[in-house]
Amino acid sequence: MRPISTEPAPIAVELRKALEFYHGTLEDLARELIRLLGVNETDRRALEIVLLGDAKSTTPGMLAERLGLTAAGATIMLNRLEKQGYIARSLHPTDRRRVIVVATELAARRVQDLISSLIDEGYKMMLSWYSPAELEMIAGFLTRVSELQELHRQRLCTMDPYPRP
Repeated sequence: MRPISTEPAPIAVELRKALEFYHGTLEDLARELIRLLGVNETDRRALEIVLLGDAKSTTPGMLAERLGLTAAGATIMLNRLEKQGYIARSLHPTDRRRVIVVATELAARRVQDLISSLIDEGYKMMLSWYSPAELEMIAGFLTRVSELQELHRQRLCTMDPYPRP
């Protein structure tokens, strides 16, 4: 009987390296977007959520929850983004007791200017590099990796921070 190897398969090592490289490039890209937009990381993420979200359901409370902020912290963040002209707050069209957060045309235009070439080039490259079946597999992989990361993030949220040394 052949002993079972405890070494990771070469493809697993390559996959791990590729994912680490991918995460690093995402962080580098986010840092440049932060610099160019003149915001901090939390504000950038909030702006991303607002731009990608449903204009009728993006509320200060939802942003606070998604970003791990208190209500006061979310208000301060939204004040900063509003002052920069990136978001606007208005009353919900059907429930006048609720406030919704929407991205301004300025925010949409600046983000579009900064990432449209990445999206266009990426789309063309992916179509030239991979077959439709491979693209379907890649999309499934990315969805599952995102689900795994979300589950892990939720686990981390239940943990107490490490004590300070």
